[in-house]
Amino acid sequence: MIDFNKKISYQRYTSKVCEDLTDAYSIVRQFESDRGRIINSAAIRRLQQKTQVFPLERNSVVRTRLTHSMEVQQVGRYIVKEIMYRLGKWRKLKTYGLDSAIMSIESLVEMACLMHDIGNPPFGHFGEKAINQWFIERLGIDTPSKYPLLELQESDTTELKKLKTKIRRDLSNFEGNAQAIRLIHSILRLNLTYSQVASILKYSKPAYWAKNDVPAKFSYLMKKPGYYLSEEQFIQKLSEQLEIKPFHRYPLTYIMEAADDISYCIADLEDAVEKKLFTVQQLYHYLEKAWGTIKDNDLFSRVVKRPYDNLKKNGFNAIAIGQFFMYVRVNAIGKLVPHAAERFIENIEDIYHGSFNHALLEDNGAEYQLLKIFKRVGVEHVFNHESVENIELQGYRIISGLLDIYSPLLNMSTAEFLKLAEDNVHQGYPIETRLYHKLSAKHCDAYQQAIKNIEKIEPSFACWEFYYRCRLIQDYISGMTDHFAYDEYRKLMVTF
Repeated sequence: MIDFNKKISYQRYTSKVCEDLTDAYSIVRQFESDRGRIINSAAIRRLQQKTQVFPLERNSVVRTRLTHSMEVQQVGRYIVKEIMYRLGKWRKLKTYGLDSAIMSIESLVEMACLMHDIGNPPFGHFGEKAINQWFIERLGIDTPSKYPLLELQESDTTELKKLKTKIRRDLSNFEGNAQAIRLIHSILRLNLTYSQVASILKYSKPAYWAKNDVPAKFSYLMKKPGYYLSEEQFIQKLSEQLEIKPFHRYPLTYIMEAADDISYCIADLEDAVEKKLFTVQQLYHYLEKAWGTIKDNDLFSRVVKRPYDNLKKNGFNAIAIGQFFMYVRVNAIGKLVPHAAERFIENIEDIYHGSFNHALLEDNGAEYQLLKIFKRVGVEHVFNHESVENIELQGYRIISGLLDIYSPLLNMSTAEFLKLAEDNVHQGYPIETRLYHKLSAKHCDAYQQAIKNIEKIEPSFACWEFYYRCRLIQDYISGMTDHFAYDEYRKLMVTF
């Protein structure tokens, strides 16, 4: 049975249990509180200095993570309205327990869309790769650990070996989506409602799982890490509250993901033309070639060809090019959003239970084909462009270099680092003391809080302490903006 009221929880992890709220607006108030906490958070403000595709970009017309997230927010809101309109027309809202939840769901999806990129490190996916490669080289499970504390010993108990293996895998699988969960729960401690957090829990795989552990029926839902070992207890509690089975997904996450897919594929192409990676004429040629044979009144003709024909008539001036992208975007959203709503309703049983093992837009229809050609052209002609790759390589070096710079903190013994963290100074470690002083206070607080909650039983305590110390370094570096990371690297490497 489908009853979305069971998926709308206004309970919070660190607040006492709210009494049952009987009127719809009292529930909406709880999600308005979430909105305020999210919009006023430092994580959202920091998005304005993280770029979508072009790191270190100073052209303010090119999208940042913040402007991209605002666009995703609008599309997510539109998808919700389209779903509710269709279900209302068919008199299904009450059947599915949605009649009093419309405003709540709209707010949950909007804020999920706004937050969806907050865990991304500087330089985007290449920043992720840099963090992972650095830790794999030192802690990868297939090679001896560079840190003796986590090396598997014959004398270790079975439980200790399992813990060391989990920690090594977990730290070698940094992922922006998992970092977002950590950021809002453990670092910023926004104490959002369970429903709001679940809306951005995109993948259901723990970061410490091996790839071959993933069940085939959840291959899509578990294709990337969704949360870290550090947040596992919180995710278990969240899943209990929202009746989410193991490996399953929260239903509203499908909408957030679809809104992101619709938004970024067109935006990246527009930014590439703005950056002069290629002309609008070349872009049309790439899209036309990727689509194949164009037929009168087919989806490509209605969404892309007609605006391009108008562009040719009006001349390829800046205003006309701007109009072209506006109409392509309007046309594409006008087709893809209703398609997303249809797919949601067609698969509502599996989506409600979180077992739908696909992206919402993924099918054999023309709409998905259109989305795929936008993405394909983006990969082939934007992400693989020399100028983008050069900046990504610089970003890789910057992130790797920063990890090298802060690595002396990981070479300290458990007792010595605990003394440094407690006293904020250690006379025997002058370099490490200065490095520790550079770390953000909120990240250090998150480390201290985690240490307080660990049982002081050796040898597992030392393993857990080292785990949270590594998280501290990952948290700090992944939380930097592109420009801050660049400036920090130059400053500490003494380059001018």
